[in-house]
Amino acid sequence: MRRGNNNALGFLLLVGCANLLGCAQSTAESTALLADEGTVFEGALASASGERQSPPNIVIFLADDMTWHDVGVYRRLATSLPGAVSTPNIDQLANEGVVFERAFTATAMCSVARHQIYTGLYPVRNGGYANHSRVYEDTKTIVSYFSEYGYEVALAGKSHVYPRHVFPFKKVGHENKGAAGETTFGLEKTRAFLDDVGERPFVLIVASSNPHIPWNRGKTKSYPLASITVPPYLRDSPRLRAKLSTYLAEVSELDREVGLIDDELGKRGLTDNTIFVFSSEHGSDLPFGKWTAYDAGVKVALVVRWPNKITPGISSAIVESVDLLPTLMELSLNTVPKGLDGRSFSSLLSGATDTHKQFAVGMQTSKNIHNGVPYPIRWVRTERYKLIENLLPETRFSSLTTVSNWFQQELADEVIAGTDRYLSYLKRPRFEFYDLERDPFELQNLVGQLNASQTIELERMQTHLYQWMREQNDQGVQTEMAVCQRKGFSHRGCP
Repeated sequence: MRRGNNNALGFLLLVGCANLLGCAQSTAESTALLADEGTVFEGALASASGERQSPPNIVIFLADDMTWHDVGVYRRLATSLPGAVSTPNIDQLANEGVVFERAFTATAMCSVARHQIYTGLYPVRNGGYANHSRVYEDTKTIVSYFSEYGYEVALAGKSHVYPRHVFPFKKVGHENKGAAGETTFGLEKTRAFLDDVGERPFVLIVASSNPHIPWNRGKTKSYPLASITVPPYLRDSPRLRAKLSTYLAEVSELDREVGLIDDELGKRGLTDNTIFVFSSEHGSDLPFGKWTAYDAGVKVALVVRWPNKITPGISSAIVESVDLLPTLMELSLNTVPKGLDGRSFSSLLSGATDTHKQFAVGMQTSKNIHNGVPYPIRWVRTERYKLIENLLPETRFSSLTTVSNWFQQELADEVIAGTDRYLSYLKRPRFEFYDLERDPFELQNLVGQLNASQTIELERMQTHLYQWMREQNDQGVQTEMAVCQRKGFSHRGCP
């Protein structure tokens, strides 16, 4: 974590934590208490001094299809994106917790992103590597991991994980993508859960449906078209601004929901003993976001707060969605399950270190997405560079977005304007290589003009990517074409 001026960014940039794991010290007594199969959890762990302390609760709040830079705190960190986004509740959470600048999901699709968070495994290894797909029957999940230690594990809102019996969450809400209703996740049932859980520790996942399409909630008047900052990877047009206005209104609606959950914790005196995680699963479905390997899709917003245990700040370390499960296990129970792909980043939260991983890695399968075609992508990222390999570059990318009337009209306008931004989104070369330090929005593919040091870096990254694929038993195009063998249910992509 780096130090900085809290007045400049509006939240603290401090480091260090003297008591991060104070409520989860590894002692023979506490380990025996928690691991004793069949024992009712007694609501306490032993601290180093021998004092009994309650184990922390965990809240994971997930945004649905939201690009990382569409949160106020991240907009301020991305200095090339001026313009206000109204997310005061998430910003306050950031003020009180650690903000991760380089957090990534391996795949920018809903169910695949959630499978990673809930299993700690990369997509091919857990089996649920395509959208609407299912993990392997013997996969262990966040529900079973925490239930074994006496936690109540509940879900409010969107599920989108398969098969359901492998993810036996206690349902404490419902999915609502309509324009009416207090929330998109059923807050009334969530309140009842918090009232009834008693002294038992809990993991509560609040999976909002905001800002997933259709964008039908929130106040668009808060985002007049002329005031919107258009990200440089998108083509600025009146139609796009109109879409962004409705989308950003839902981002603000998401923020309101975050505030409601935080208020409910406060009313019950749970704030101080709750690890609160806010994360976007992946980017929006605008071009270069969802279903891609660009940072607008695979980079996620991630904030972790634990009052009096985690000192607020900003981490520039590379972390991944698969790291979240082992991190929460270590923070709350001082144990990390064996066999996970994810690695705990609790040392980043304690200030013991400021580095975690050299690489983030990932994949995209598109054969079974709505209006999709076989379009396998593999990618690897360091702090500075991104390498993308499009395994079937002769194919024209297709998705629900690209077949929309809006996108088709944008393509027609590009022809008139003599530009090709969206054409390059549909038709990509085999390799793409970006210098994110100089080109954070991946506008200039450097392949064909690399200097000597960049060539060496590309080769190093490619070696790591191919090694990762072998370890995951990812066979590239062959894996893409077999995607319907892993379908969670029948749909247009996989009848």
